[in-house]
Amino acid sequence: MMKKVKLSEIKKEQIWDWEKQVANIAKEIEGQFQQNFKSHSYKLEIVFSRTDVSPKHFPECPPLSKEQCLKPHYCSAISVAVTDLEGNLIGDEEDGYLFGEGLTIWTVEKSFLFFMVDENFPIGSAKGYILTLPSSEIKKTLEEDVFYLAKELNIPF
Repeated sequence: MMKKVKLSEIKKEQIWDWEKQVANIAKEIEGQFQQNFKSHSYKLEIVFSRTDVSPKHFPECPPLSKEQCLKPHYCSAISVAVTDLEGNLIGDEEDGYLFGEGLTIWTVEKSFLFFMVDENFPIGSAKGYILTLPSSEIKKTLEEDVFYLAKELNIPF
């Protein structure tokens, strides 16, 4: 599902194009199923994001710009969730919130001896990982997330 890529062998524009393609598929899926959720007083949220997943920021992941896509700890992903019509997540801290699995599109990790390290760590190497699923499989995976969430909320399809 994810392929390791040398950062010297991929261009920012390739990453941006792939992110855009996947984000467009996600928007299509959201539009296709949104009405089913709204008719049951829920809102389907399929969101594209670019965040810094550095361990120093855990559990908060600050947003990044697309220009930073070759920097360590960059991660672009699609998340799938359901909210009530006011935008509150379904669930609670004790039992957990209702999320789908989503998809990571592109991520850059910096590691040393198999441990993720801070980008300022003096040694270690950065590697990129890109989603390799074809568009039809991306669509299928996101639809499965949506169907899972609908089933959990007893929303028929």
